[in-house]
Amino acid sequence: MSSMRAVILVAIVVVFGLAQATLAASAKGNAEAGKKIYAESCQNCHGQTGKGDSDMAAYLTPPPANLAAKATQSKTDAQLRKVILEGRPGTAMSSYDGAFEESQLVDLLAYIRSLKP
Repeated sequence: MSSMRAVILVAIVVVFGLAQATLAASAKGNAEAGKKIYAESCQNCHGQTGKGDSDMAAYLTPPPANLAAKATQSKTDAQLRKVILEGRPGTAMSSYDGAFEESQLVDLLAYIRSLKP
């Protein structure tokens, strides 16, 4: 029974460590630098304020995600990173794999986090 407790304890420590690493990555990002990347790569669809309300959004089905919405902001950095790098099938969100250096991606995530109301 004590070995089961040890396994559970190790699992909790690992999960907590991963959560801390994810939070630390977005805390390290430079939201101002990320805003520039966003303006160049994301704003055409997601709009100036990230709410998915660009002029182009009217022509996209489904419309671009509202990056300031709770549904987006509640995603982990890993989930957001996956969408950015792999795109979203069935939407206009294409893959940006290879488009950003790691530091740029961290900055972009920091900017997306700054859109939280």
